[in-house]
Amino acid sequence: MTDTERESHEPRDAAEYIAALAHELAVLAGAQRLDVLRYILEMARDEARMAMHAPAAPPDEA
Repeated sequence: MTDTERESHEPRDAAEYIAALAHELAVLAGAQRLDVLRYILEMARDEARMAMHAPAAPPDEA
């Protein structure tokens, strides 16, 4: 993903990117037997995946 793509203002896009990174890091942690860290990263991945499917929040009215 490029820097421009990371600057997306869509929460779903950010959550998708976070889920992908958290998954990759969880795999790395698991390979190194860092079990607690792997678990925390898997939880972050799952939270991000849920956020991807959550209804969009209404825009803030100032």
